[in-house]
Amino acid sequence: MQPLSRRRALLGLSAGLLAPALAGCQMSPGTGEDHFNIMSPEEESRLGRQAHPQILQQFGGPYEHPALQTYVAGLGQRLAAATETPAAEFRFTVLNTDIVNAMAVPGGYVYVTRGLLALTADEAELAGVIGHELGHILARHSAQRYSRAMAANVVGTVLGIVVGTPGLSDLAQLGAGAWLQAYSRENEFEADSLGVRYMSRAGWDARAMISMLGRLREHSRLEAMMAGRDPESVDQSHFMATHPRTADRVQAAIDAALKAPPQGARGRDALLDHVDGMVFGDDPAQGVVRDRVFLHPHEGFRFEVPTGFRLTNGDRAVVAQHPNGAAILFDGTPVRGESDMLAYIARTWMPRSTLSQGERIQINGMAAATAATRGRTRQGAVDVRLVAVRFDADSIYRFTFLTPPRLTATLGEDLRRTTYSLRPLTAGERAAIRPWRIQVVHGKAGDSVDGLAARMALNQWKAETFRLLNGLGDGDAIQPGQRLKLVL
Repeated sequence: MQPLSRRRALLGLSAGLLAPALAGCQMSPGTGEDHFNIMSPEEESRLGRQAHPQILQQFGGPYEHPALQTYVAGLGQRLAAATETPAAEFRFTVLNTDIVNAMAVPGGYVYVTRGLLALTADEAELAGVIGHELGHILARHSAQRYSRAMAANVVGTVLGIVVGTPGLSDLAQLGAGAWLQAYSRENEFEADSLGVRYMSRAGWDARAMISMLGRLREHSRLEAMMAGRDPESVDQSHFMATHPRTADRVQAAIDAALKAPPQGARGRDALLDHVDGMVFGDDPAQGVVRDRVFLHPHEGFRFEVPTGFRLTNGDRAVVAQHPNGAAILFDGTPVRGESDMLAYIARTWMPRSTLSQGERIQINGMAAATAATRGRTRQGAVDVRLVAVRFDADSIYRFTFLTPPRLTATLGEDLRRTTYSLRPLTAGERAAIRPWRIQVVHGKAGDSVDGLAARMALNQWKAETFRLLNGLGDGDAIQPGQRLKLVL
């Protein structure tokens, strides 16, 4: 322990070093209030430009549909013109992913996914989502969060210099995830209030903020039920996970912003016109999930998971989860001179793990290897089975099987079948893979929810998805002439 006089001197030094970094209050255009913020608007723009390609990479890139991109950008610009900074530059992008989400990063970058567009009922609901994201930007919530974290980083760095404690890494080097964390309840309330203000000024019905919130919650519940979870839980890749809100808060935001019952347009036909024909679910360029089978026409392979597992196509891996806690992860990596797959597992893939049961195998004529180890998840200890497959001259594909120890023996045969289901696609199989698309149809006399849902291309949960996409409750009937979204 250092002498007391020495510690006092060092603490004085650290306070002097921290003072310039911590002395920064700036006004947020949306609220007109001063907040601690050490990031200049120019710095926000620079970080936004850095984060933009990372967001695109993480969420499938821009959706390649110029008319839809132009429509969403036009709607966004109409909202931006109703903000406190109408001359500011904003950029609006539709992301090519079926994840239901919207986000914003400093510098005026706003994103909505085609998954969210598929869910919206009308322009007003979409305006509410985009207005909310503009609210985060103009309240400078990300900049404030960044500034607080940077101040903590400065503290850590100074303490590291003074007392030898390692500091945090430079936040300017953080990836897209730094801007996608959940906001505080206070930040969400401000963004709600500002979003309602902007959509009302721009001529949309602010009550759409509440109806969209209900739609997002119903989607969250359906996702949970499809995964075998409690429907009250929230999917972590869902909008509601990073934008926690309640209906009471949204109504309070409307009351605070408008001081009167909201009025304005809904724009249902305009929204439906633009989502008609939009890809729904996976884009074949990224691989597609078809029930328990994953097919990738561009890379030319397929595999199948056991009954009870739900497949999800992620950016970095395909994941299959079972309600009993078992999981399968599938990913790929380029070949970098590896020829012996067992050596690859031990030296390249898992060099720090204690491996056992190592074995070289053949999978449909492809060189492969397997080994076992142990691991831990948030649910506890798991047995881990690793499989690496030399698929072709350029690619290695990998399965990671995670099983609770009590289920490892029971699931062993099913998981072996998954391993040996990996094979190349034929030319005919590749050509037959088509994306699902939204088709807008008109209801006819005698149409029923079950009858229209039966036409959907989905393998299961057809009626539930049909009701969700069209905002229909359990007792709602189809009206003649009603425009409805089908997935075909």
